[in-house]
Amino acid sequence: MNLPDVCPVLSRFSVFAFGFALVLLAGWPAAPAQAAVRNAEDLMIVDCLLPGQIRKLGRQATYLSARRPVRTTQADCEIRGGEYVAYDRANYQTALKVWLEGAMAGSPEAQNNVGEIYAKGLGTAPDYGMAFQWFKKAAEQGYGRAKINLGFLYEQGLGVAQDQAAALNLYREASGIEDELLYASVVQVEIRAKDERISGLQQQVEEGEAESAALREQVRKLEQELVQRRSALQQTRQELARTEQRLADARASRDDQLTQLLENQLLTQQEQINDQRTQLAALERQAGSGGAMLASAPRLEILDPVFVATRGRNTAVYRGGPGTRKIVGRVTAPQLVREITINGKPAPIGANGAFSAEVEVPAGGAQVQVAAVDTGGARAQLDFTLLPQAGGGSAPMTAAPATAGTVPRGVKLGRYHAVVVGNNSYRDAGYPTLQSAVNDANAVANMLRSRYGYETTVVHNATRLELLTALNEMREKLKPEDNLLIYYAGHGEIDAQGQGYWVPTDGVQGNPKSWISNAVVSDILNTVAAKHVLVVADSCYSGTMTRASVPTFATGTMPPDKWNAWVKAMAEGRSRTALTSGGVMPVPDTGSGKHSYFARAFLNVLQDNDRLLEGQRLFQEVATSLALGAMDAPLAQMPEYAPIRYAGHESGEFFFMPKGGSAATGP
Repeated sequence: MNLPDVCPVLSRFSVFAFGFALVLLAGWPAAPAQAAVRNAEDLMIVDCLLPGQIRKLGRQATYLSARRPVRTTQADCEIRGGEYVAYDRANYQTALKVWLEGAMAGSPEAQNNVGEIYAKGLGTAPDYGMAFQWFKKAAEQGYGRAKINLGFLYEQGLGVAQDQAAALNLYREASGIEDELLYASVVQVEIRAKDERISGLQQQVEEGEAESAALREQVRKLEQELVQRRSALQQTRQELARTEQRLADARASRDDQLTQLLENQLLTQQEQINDQRTQLAALERQAGSGGAMLASAPRLEILDPVFVATRGRNTAVYRGGPGTRKIVGRVTAPQLVREITINGKPAPIGANGAFSAEVEVPAGGAQVQVAAVDTGGARAQLDFTLLPQAGGGSAPMTAAPATAGTVPRGVKLGRYHAVVVGNNSYRDAGYPTLQSAVNDANAVANMLRSRYGYETTVVHNATRLELLTALNEMREKLKPEDNLLIYYAGHGEIDAQGQGYWVPTDGVQGNPKSWISNAVVSDILNTVAAKHVLVVADSCYSGTMTRASVPTFATGTMPPDKWNAWVKAMAEGRSRTALTSGGVMPVPDTGSGKHSYFARAFLNVLQDNDRLLEGQRLFQEVATSLALGAMDAPLAQMPEYAPIRYAGHESGEFFFMPKGGSAATGP
C-alpha cells in the first residue's frame, strides 16, 4: 500500500523538527536555574563561598580556579553549590572564613567586608578595634564604602578616639565633596547656653558635652545621696517603732518616769522623720529635674532656610529675591521652653515644638536673631545673615545659578522602580490596627507612577515572606542603571540592643525573629545592582536605620559649572540612603485627612516639585513641611536623612525628576 503524497512532506517536516530540536538541545542557551524559595529564611542574604570553576589553559592544562566569595540569598547559594553561613546563626569566626583569604591578599572589598563582620559582631559583641584596622586598610586603597564605615567609627568614637573632623573628612572624600559643605541639615544650639557669647558651633558642642558630663555626675551624686537618705529614714522609722512598743509597755506597767522619757524620745524621732522626709522630697525633685534636663535638653533647630559653610558669620540662603521670607524652626522638649523670639518678636510654639515667623529681607540680606528661653531662665541665641539668591548685593553667593534643578547634558538618570508597602491590619492583637498606612502607600505609589514615571509594586498588609519576596524580586530584576525607592508604612519595633525592625502583618509581639530587622534590609540593599536606592520609612523607631551624619552640598548656591559637575558625580556614585519619619522614637499614625503627618509632607513636596530634586533637598523640604503641618501633632517628629549602614553606600545621591521637568542643559 503506497503512502499518500502528503506523507513525504510530513516525513521531511518530522526530520526537520527533530533536527531543530537537537540544535535546541545542543546549542540554545539553557534558562538559568531558579532557586526554590521555601520560606522567608531562604531570602536572607548570606556570605556564600562558591565552588571553583573548571578552566582550560590551551589544549593541555585543565585546572580548578579558587573558590569565589559573594553575597547572595541563602536559596541562591544552595542551588549554586556554595557554602554559606546565615547571619542569624553565625559567629564571626565562621563568617570570616568566606572573606578573610581575599582580605589578606589585599582585596579592598574583602577587607571592608571583614571590617563589617567585626563591627556587626555576628554571634558575639562587636570588635570595633579590629573593624577599624580593616576599614582603614580598605580606605587607604580608596575604597569608598570603607571610608564611610571608617568615618562612622570616628564619629561615634568606636574602636578609636572620637574625632568629628576626621569623620567629616572621610565622608567628604567618599562623597566627592569639596567646598560647599553643610555641617548638618539643621543648625542646632543648646538652650542651656552660658551667659557669655559662644563663638562657633564647635565650641558650643564642646561646652554642651562638658555641661552634660557635669550634670550626669551631679545626678549620680544625688542618686547616691538619695539611697543614703532613704536608708537613714527607714532606720529612723524602725527606731520609732521600737520606741512606740517600749512606750506601750511602760504605760502598761505604769512606769511614769520611763513613760515620760519615752514620750520625749518619740517626739524627737517624729520630728527627725519629718525633717528627713522634707530633705528627701527636695532631693528627689532635684534629681528628677536633673534627669529630665539630661534626657531631654531642649535644642533649637533652624529648618528653613538652609545654612551654608562660611568663614565668617553664620549664613543662610534661599531661592528667590528680596521680600518677605518665612523662618521655620523647631525646638525639642517644647514643654521646657518658655519663649522663642525672632528679631525680638515672640514666635508661637506648636505642640510639636515647631515655630515660624516672617522676616523682611532686602537685596543685601537681613540680620536675624533667634533666641529661646527655657523655664529656668537660661537663654540660647543664634545669629545669622539671611541672603536671597537673586537681586544683586555684594555677597558672592547671591547670584542664582541658571542650571540649578536641571539635568546636565550627558547625564542619564536611568529607569525608576518602587516597592511601596502599607501595613494596616496585624494578626497579633498586640499591634493595633493602623488607619493611614494603606492610604499612604496608595497615594505615594500613584504620585511616583503618574508624576515621576516610576514602575511601582504595591504590597498591602505584607507578611514577612511577602515583603522579603518583593525586595528579592527587585534584587533579581534591577540593573546598575536603575534606581529603586522603597516606601514602608507600618508598625516598627526596637530591641534591647537598639536594633530597629519593620513589623510584617504576621509579626508576633516580643519575638524579633518574626520581624524584619534593619540589618536584613541593609544586607538586601547591599546586593541590589541598582546604583541608587532610597528607603523612605514611616514607622516607629525608623531612625535606627541611619546613625551617621551626612555631609551635603548647598546646591542652591552653586554656579552652573559646579552644579553640572556635582550632578554628574552624584549620578555616577553608588548611594544607599534613607529618609525616615522620625528618630529613635514612636511616631503618630494618622495626621490631617487620611494620611500620616509625614506622608502628607512627603506627598506635598513631590507634588510641588517641578525640577530635578536631590535627596538632601527633599529631606529639608519634608522637614520644613512636617514642622508646619504637624504643629498640633501629639508627638514631635524629627525626620532624618543619612546613608544606610552596611548597605554599600559609597557616594552619590538619589534624584527625583518629574515628567516634563527641566530640560537638560549645560556643557
